[in-house]
Amino acid sequence: MKPIDTYPRTQSFDIENIHSLSRGEEGTISDVPEMSLLASLGLRLGKRVKLLSKSFAGGPVVLSVDDRSIAVDRELAEKITIRK
Repeated sequence: MKPIDTYPRTQSFDIENIHSLSRGEEGTISDVPEMSLLASLGLRLGKRVKLLSKSFAGGPVVLSVDDRSIAVDRELAEKITIRK
C-alpha cells in the first residue's frame, strides 16, 4: 500500500479562517477551538458555514450555520479554520 502522501490529489482546497471570507462565501470547518459554547452554536468540524457580514472595526462576524444566524467575536473567528 502506498503512503498517503504519494496518492495523486484530485482536488485542492484553500484553507483560511472564517474572518478571511468575503460576504456570501462559504466553507467547511476544518479546525475549531475546543469550546463547548462553539459546539452548542453548531460550529463543529465538518459543518458548512456562510459569512453573512463582518465589521471592519473589529466587531463581530455573523455566520449562517444550520439555517440559523450566529455572531462570533472577530478574534475567535480568526481561530476557526475552514476549507473552501
